[in-house]
Amino acid sequence: MINVDRRSYIENATPEEVFEALSDPTRIEQLLPRMRKVEVKSRQANQAHLVTHMSLGGIFGTIPCEGDLHWVEPHEIIFKVKTPLPLETRWTLSPAFNGTDLQATMSMDLRPMLGPMAAFVPTDAVVDMVGKELDHALKEMSTRLSASVLRERAVAA
Repeated sequence: MINVDRRSYIENATPEEVFEALSDPTRIEQLLPRMRKVEVKSRQANQAHLVTHMSLGGIFGTIPCEGDLHWVEPHEIIFKVKTPLPLETRWTLSPAFNGTDLQATMSMDLRPMLGPMAAFVPTDAVVDMVGKELDHALKEMSTRLSASVLRERAVAA
């Protein structure tokens, strides 16, 4: 099992505002650099069934990842991929002084997809690749929310 954990502080945004941006399945595509497309297969009040298309490059190309997105407003968003490999991405939001603390955790098991070859995958390289994805998503989320929240508050005033 490979686990990657990142944290960020989003200034001037409440957990509710961050939650609203993260719980919209159509916005996920804009946060992750390797995400090429998101298909929402079904959606209920607090969950959605998705197929995301991730670019892995090289011989892997773009692969579809099917799973379920669940959320507990406004504290947590979880995307559990079922195929092609078990993967869970968890976004946890906590109120902080003048903003929101955001923790992103991704856990994956390469064995179902690669079998015994998973033992030869350099874990550090996977952690680095996933870490860069999460770092980009957190930075992008912070940039977008800080700008849009301040703009919305200025218009409201």
